[in-house]
Amino acid sequence: MRYLLIFLSCLPVACLADEPPIKDVSSSQAPAATDAKPAAQFTTDAKWETAGYNNDEIVYTILVTSHDSRIIRCTTSLQGSYYENGQKQTVSDRQSSTVLPDQQVQVGNWMGMDPQSGATYSVQCHAI
Repeated sequence: MRYLLIFLSCLPVACLADEPPIKDVSSSQAPAATDAKPAAQFTTDAKWETAGYNNDEIVYTILVTSHDSRIIRCTTSLQGSYYENGQKQTVSDRQSSTVLPDQQVQVGNWMGMDPQSGATYSVQCHAI
């Protein structure tokens, strides 16, 4: 019985509470634009969630929040992994988004990635 409880306690949905590693590798000191405009002011956040009819799908989401009075254009790069037929596969993606002043944008949702392997992302923004 004890082994059954240990097994059930490590099902993917239950183990999400352990907060798998998420790493923001964005540059903390964004350089000023070449036309002497100040650097765009923004913050990022990423999270793992469960979704689907039975809350059995794992979704990775990246959010970008503008703290700038200008419209900013952002490029988000993602690195992660997923398992297919027992083999670990890597996933790499790049998304572009436009963020209005003092607004938050959901850059994307990635489903099926392995939360225990973690993910890294980088966001670069500039004023338009």
